[in-house]
Amino acid sequence: SNQKNSPKSREPILLGGGEVGFTNEVPDSSKIPVATASSKNAPPKKSKLDQELSGERIQEDGIVGESVTSAASVSDMPLYPGEQQPDVTTVVTDPDTGIARIQQGKYVMDKVTGKAVVLSSLGPEYRLAQMFPGVPPEVREQNRYDWKTVTIPEMVDRLRAASTVPLKNSATGEEWLGIPPHPQISNPAVDFVLSNRDYLGHRMKKTLGRLKLRAQSKFEKDEAVELRALWKHFLLLEDHISAPFRQIILNAEANVGPNFGNLDVKSYCSGELYERTANYIVLKSMVAHWEKKYNDAVELDEIPDDEGMNFMAQLYTGDPKRYLPNPPIIFRLAEVSRIVVMAQKMCKAFVDEPDLFDDLPPEVKFVEKALGIQGGTALRRYMLEEFCPENNVDPGSLREGLKRLYQQMFNMQIDPYGDLTMTLWNLCAATSVGTDEARDPYEEYIANVRGMKYEDNPGFFQTYTFNHDKNSLVRFLDSAKVIEKGTAGSTEDVTRQIQGEALQLLGFDFGGGSSPNPATAQKETVVEKDYEVPADRAIGRPHMMGWLDLLGEDEELSGVGKEDVGESGKKEETFEADKWEEVKAEA
Repeated sequence: SNQKNSPKSREPILLGGGEVGFTNEVPDSSKIPVATASSKNAPPKKSKLDQELSGERIQEDGIVGESVTSAASVSDMPLYPGEQQPDVTTVVTDPDTGIARIQQGKYVMDKVTGKAVVLSSLGPEYRLAQMFPGVPPEVREQNRYDWKTVTIPEMVDRLRAASTVPLKNSATGEEWLGIPPHPQISNPAVDFVLSNRDYLGHRMKKTLGRLKLRAQSKFEKDEAVELRALWKHFLLLEDHISAPFRQIILNAEANVGPNFGNLDVKSYCSGELYERTANYIVLKSMVAHWEKKYNDAVELDEIPDDEGMNFMAQLYTGDPKRYLPNPPIIFRLAEVSRIVVMAQKMCKAFVDEPDLFDDLPPEVKFVEKALGIQGGTALRRYMLEEFCPENNVDPGSLREGLKRLYQQMFNMQIDPYGDLTMTLWNLCAATSVGTDEARDPYEEYIANVRGMKYEDNPGFFQTYTFNHDKNSLVRFLDSAKVIEKGTAGSTEDVTRQIQGEALQLLGFDFGGGSSPNPATAQKETVVEKDYEVPADRAIGRPHMMGWLDLLGEDEELSGVGKEDVGESGKKEETFEADKWEEVKAEA
């Protein structure tokens, strides 16, 4: 009796996050306290929790709030009453501020065509093939890396060769071989990436980025330009290949979200195999996401609030959107507990329905089974001795399927799919132990923490410090003194310090009596000395090497365009805020 009523027994049982080995029992959600809101002076308003439990997005002015299956966004533009959602994601101008903002579309856009993804009309088997694409055996054999011996330079060279096509300047008649102009792709490049999908993905993205920066930092401009073109092209290929998967998952969100709390999952999660697979992924991602939010809420409750001494620990725990004036998210423990328990029940109800779960792809079913097993050795034994024989699948094929699923999931938005994605990576690593797939040629390029020179680290590039403007935030933070409790001195000393720092950064004196900040006066032609970066931040790095500007017009820098040329003839950095225009109120 005491055990049943203990606080521990009322906690949600974690099923889908980064840990494994939790039971399948879910406590009664009626025992979880529910936050409510009431007001005597205002009409009853649907609480944020009630909106979430209804499968709706939280409604906040000017912000796209979260739902149980999708993230909140302070940058996205919400729809106004009566406004129609665009077909694909579009950049629109906020009528209240004049700022360009993103408005999410109803469909995923294929960046190659610039139009909404089109799912096959030939039948459900073809749509499943779009969700988990592959190539014919002979194409795979021709393109496949030999993972036992392949090196990163070989991988990059072969990817470059597969992406290279004959090009021609129609005006001059000049012909050459190169990467197709963006956003064009070739079938051989798609085939090559699909043949090696489990070996490429986000780790190749990171590697190409580092190699491009490495070449730049060594002032090897031609190599940097070529690597940048290949990097951008590979990102386009990844986006194009994963677009149908993302569209099918988006369709599944529309099934699951509005039915949150409905345990009759067959009424809205039935359908073709590709649809049920997507429904399960959405359900499992929802569980993993809300379990992470539950863990964050527990951790926040356990951090002592001793007059701000643990402020940083509180700051980096959980979703920072909770600090907004009207948070578009659910984050308090009592409310999160209610949602995570229901999410667990819905996912369990799906798994318990043989008609929904039993014929899903083996790698998807394995995720559900594997999360109930503790320890890597026990997991591998279960895979080899039970799961693979029962599902008539080869262990090597299962490991490859897991990695291909992971690469598709990595192209989903981090919130709410990141938690399940990292769980998939942990499963990929655990199941590969003791096999040839455990070899990782990427590690010395993207995870080399020992080599700090070009000679002993093939992914190393030399960073450097900059000359920051004297009114920049960087110089303000460099010069600001830490005011610690008990060591700040008198009130007058603290006031003088804060006034001086605000004067330096903002150009005004809120305390009175000080002279105006010269930086706010008319600019004069003066030659400034190099900024001496504090030693603890410079950490021995060189100053103003300049290699970030090496590519010039070949680099697509944010905020720098042809129109941003100063009187000196040199490009000057501009910011989006410089292009904002005042929105005039209608008469």
